[in-house]
Amino acid sequence: MVRVPMLKGERTDRIEALSDGVFAIVLTLLVLQFTVPDVPANRAGTELAGALADQLALLFSYLLSFFVVGIYWIVHHNLFRQIDRHDRLLLYLNLVFLLAVSFLPFPTELLGVYSTRLTWTLYALNVSLVGLVLTTLWWYADRRGFTIDAIDERTGALITLRGLIPPAVFLLSIGVAAVNLSVAFYVPFLILPLQAFWVRRYQSSEPRPEAE
Repeated sequence: MVRVPMLKGERTDRIEALSDGVFAIVLTLLVLQFTVPDVPANRAGTELAGALADQLALLFSYLLSFFVVGIYWIVHHNLFRQIDRHDRLLLYLNLVFLLAVSFLPFPTELLGVYSTRLTWTLYALNVSLVGLVLTTLWWYADRRGFTIDAIDERTGALITLRGLIPPAVFLLSIGVAAVNLSVAFYVPFLILPLQAFWVRRYQSSEPRPEAE
């Protein structure tokens, strides 16, 4: 039986270049959900404000997705500053991550046009998938030893666990939406304090050097 070798490389420049390109396209596509209201010029003074107000839900979904995609671009960038080697499977994991990211404009527009439990569920599932795949990518790179020497076992585990917080919060928001959709929109704001709390707990449990 012929075994296909797991192709390995010492650089991640092309991975990052492709990822940056996809992120740039996604951020551009997000804004294309907006359209200029079709209001006659002679009635713009009385009807334009109402037509713009009808797009407030689109604005909310756009801003939320812009920050989600932007933050994941920063996280991806920071992770690949710590990853300096790769193999074939890591390439595939990054492609799956980009697949999840590139799909995000669709549920974003659905949420902006139809703010229902179904559209929020689709949106939250998409964002959760983005976070889970990126965390899996990091976990695999860490386990395979593709990270820089400064990343020890404890630091690698911290990064993995921190990566699970955003998808866990968005999955929680699906349950909240089943009870109260309006409250579910605010659940993602829990991510920052939860991550700050986790880092504080991690730092407080760090072994201290013994006194001489």
